Amino acid sequence: MATHRSTEDTMDGPEPVPSARRPAGTQDTFTAAPSSNIVCLSGSGGLLRDDDEQDAAEVARMPSNEMEAQAKELEKQVKKSKHKGKESSSRWSGGASSPSAESREGRNLLVQGVLGTGTKDSPDEGAHKKKKKGAFAGVFVPTCENMWGVLIFLRFYFVAGQAGIMHSLIAVFLSFCAAFCTTSSMSAIVSSGGIVSKGGPYYMISRALGPVVGASVGVMYFLAITLLAVLETLGAVECLLMAAPSLDFGWATKSVYGSVTLVMLVSFVWGGINFVTKLGIFFVFIVFYTLFSYYFGLLTTPDTPLMDPLDNPWVTGLSWEMFKQNWGPHYDDQTSFGVVLSVFFPCFTGILSGANRADILRDPPKNIKEGTFGAIIFSFFMYSSFFILWGMVADYRYLQGFIYQDEACPGGQGCGQGRRLAGGIMGAHIVEEIVWNPFPHSAHIGIIISSLSQALQCLIVAPKLLQAIANDRILSLLTPLAPLSKSGEPVRALLGTYVIAGLLVLIGDVNAVAPLLTMCFLVAYAFMNFSCFVLTWLKSTGFRPKGVHKKRFRFWYMGTGLLGFAVCLSIMFIVNPIWAGVALLASLSLYMYINYKLESHEWGSAMDGIRFQLALHSLIQLEDSQHQTVNWRPNILILYRIHLSEELKGIKHHEILNFYSQLRKGNGFCVVACVLEGKRDEHSLHKAKIEKGVIQNIMKEEAIQGFAEVVVAPSWSEGTNYIIQLTGIGGIVPNTVLMDWPVGWREKIKKAQEFVNVLSIAQAADKAVLAVKGLNAFPTSAVHGTIDIWWVIHDGGFLILLCWLLVQHRVWRSCHLRVFTITEGVTAEQAKLAATFLTRTLRQRRLFDVDVEVILADDEMIEPYT
Repeated sequence: MATHRSTEDTMDGPEPVPSARRPAGTQDTFTAAPSSNIVCLSGSGGLLRDDDEQDAAEVARMPSNEMEAQAKELEKQVKKSKHKGKESSSRWSGGASSPSAESREGRNLLVQGVLGTGTKDSPDEGAHKKKKKGAFAGVFVPTCENMWGVLIFLRFYFVAGQAGIMHSLIAVFLSFCAAFCTTSSMSAIVSSGGIVSKGGPYYMISRALGPVVGASVGVMYFLAITLLAVLETLGAVECLLMAAPSLDFGWATKSVYGSVTLVMLVSFVWGGINFVTKLGIFFVFIVFYTLFSYYFGLLTTPDTPLMDPLDNPWVTGLSWEMFKQNWGPHYDDQTSFGVVLSVFFPCFTGILSGANRADILRDPPKNIKEGTFGAIIFSFFMYSSFFILWGMVADYRYLQGFIYQDEACPGGQGCGQGRRLAGGIMGAHIVEEIVWNPFPHSAHIGIIISSLSQALQCLIVAPKLLQAIANDRILSLLTPLAPLSKSGEPVRALLGTYVIAGLLVLIGDVNAVAPLLTMCFLVAYAFMNFSCFVLTWLKSTGFRPKGVHKKRFRFWYMGTGLLGFAVCLSIMFIVNPIWAGVALLASLSLYMYINYKLESHEWGSAMDGIRFQLALHSLIQLEDSQHQTVNWRPNILILYRIHLSEELKGIKHHEILNFYSQLRKGNGFCVVACVLEGKRDEHSLHKAKIEKGVIQNIMKEEAIQGFAEVVVAPSWSEGTNYIIQLTGIGGIVPNTVLMDWPVGWREKIKKAQEFVNVLSIAQAADKAVLAVKGLNAFPTSAVHGTIDIWWVIHDGGFLILLCWLLVQHRVWRSCHLRVFTITEGVTAEQAKLAATFLTRTLRQRRLFDVDVEVILADDEMIEPYT
């Protein structure tokens, strides 16, 4: 188009260059003629159907429920064709639900959170009928019971002998930092209220960071709990073999005994979970008795019944000289600080026990915070005291498992060697000689009972966690484990837990299980801390821990969350870089798989909040930069006439979207906007919402990334006015309007007026316009020939850029560009110089495959366009 002075001349006037005057060899593939920033693109023929008014009337008559049903059917067809063979996971509610159902469910959750009204699925149903517990009985005691496991009794002396007192205390401090920060983050998430506070650590992470991260970390946490049960089971077997070496029948001894013991424990849990829970006080007594036996033996050695200081000068009792000798590390070839840290860290893996018991506490936020902090601080000092005492009572060689046989063996020559770490029952004599045993094997019995009690607790918690993940229907593989038994117990999940634990127990070595256990727990701890940091940083309205509105509390939550995340990752790579990478890769792979399979859940996700904050800052920073020449790219607003009634019947009108897809190499964004003509009432707005969903499905079908908008307006002209003025935010604003050429404008002058109105508004808004004629004739498969550009130089190169983007697409890639520019009042020599200069300019812009020709215009040629 040259001018827009006359509607008649503008719309159906002669071709920009009559075919008789076109240069020889020009193929009628694509012609274009711009005004300053208004471009008409024309195909080689063909018109779209003129049924806009008929479609608008049919849409207006269509009931909303019928439109919604057809839109859902269309969405299913799009998903089926787009993801053929892919099974989408069910929604959390067990299936797709209508928007109204979702809103009602969301309101129910809000009412539940604000008024405290439970539902039949509420995790704390019937909790008020039970006697509530406080911080000590409800959190401190079970947390300590879960942390104080078999490693204290069978590995602490090994850690002290290898790492020395200094490195042992460093390992304690690092583990304590991770546990302390994780406890702080857990307490913050618990105290924020709402559904996040219910259901244990899995619910905390999933409802805070969303179902994808929650399920990924939840699976790792489940594996960690299961591995802890395996570790305690193998520890009990190892202690049994210490007490009765005659039971050892070969290399598979521990695997066989461990498998048998695990079957007994699972059967015990299956037969009476309540009875196991009631035995908690008895188990706690046994744990404290065993700890007392160790303390008493360490403080009184070498005066224990089986220890003669004259026979073994390596055991001195509490000695400052021995303290100084054992201060530094004495690692052997198979041991390093990472190995020691992996063996010790599981002693801090019971800190989430309070979160698992939130439904039986009087005041969960307060009780969990006080009880867990008390447990880890008490344990920190207890563990430190153990390492100091072990380092003061015996030579490091004795603690490593060597047996003194010859007084004259200062460097180890002539010294006997006990069973080493790889043998599994390393240092069996230490428990018999150092630990106080009021009757034979009393310490061994205490260790076995303590280990089995913790294994039982893990086998109670792990199936519940697995059932919770399965019940959310995030992983279809786990869905069969979701149903509960008639008594409300997760029997299927217990069976699934046993299958996994039964395979892991075949490892048969406590020292091989400990690093795997450490990695799984650290992944869960790391993302718990990350949850707190992210939610605080985003200022999430659903995250409301105590004092979050005050700067010092916000600094505390963000600081401990970020520090805990960093410490957890650091410990993982210190322990074993390869296993750390495997654990993180497994979590990432699981995350990507769930994200690929999962439909959206009503919980929301803090990851969406991260994207929002990043987008907000980017929009503010992009406010001015998008007007710079180097950053300019076509951000296209498509004025789309959807023909909704036909679209719902399967009759597609996607021509303009197909054409846009050929311009996507510009890496800009796209907004597909429609006008729903009608009154601005609730009924029309509901229809607009449905129509927007249909457009989004069409965009998915056509593989177009962008946004969809539907505006309700009395007329198409008024609606496009709103769209052009208001679409976009900050620096992300469309700079180009793409629309189709009005069909039958001569018979319907209103269409011509609407078209010219859009051009006027777009020019006033400083936007370029692409008006495409004959869209149904544009190619969708590869073509050969030329693209002729009739260029007015003062358009800033916009038309050249568009054509260059076209030839980047596979459809137009084989086409050659020819640029024609028309001049008046110049000589042939001047025209030739202009062509040479223009060719050089285009090549400086890296447009090499372009032919340029300057056409001398005379009055006869220009007359039809004036």
